[in-house]
Amino acid sequence: MEEPRFLDSDFGADVDLTPLIDVVFMLLLFFILAATFSQPVLEVALPAAGTAHRTEDDPDRLALAIDAGGTLYHRDAPLALDDLPALLAKRPAGPVELRVDRAAPFDAFVGAMDQLRACGRSNVLIAATSD
Repeated sequence: MEEPRFLDSDFGADVDLTPLIDVVFMLLLFFILAATFSQPVLEVALPAAGTAHRTEDDPDRLALAIDAGGTLYHRDAPLALDDLPALLAKRPAGPVELRVDRAAPFDAFVGAMDQLRACGRSNVLIAATSD
């Protein structure tokens, strides 16, 4: 007598992982691109300058921002002027980009520049928009 076919151990239960791997790679690509295009600092309304020109992107550049209220930010987190030397010690090389809102009090700009110079940093880029 012949054995029933439904009791065979090999009945084609293979799982194809190719679509799953494709989805994982697409998600990875999405997050890499989303991180690349995101702004590293707080959005500020930059002042206009006739001599402003675009600089090349530098991964070693430390980006700081001062908002309209005069608060200093590193990325999106507020930063006290007293904490600036510790942040600069983590990145001893590379320029510092300072983005100051056009409505920010001048005292905040001078305080940040004074702290940068006290830490020995003279390679400061001040961001502006071109006319």
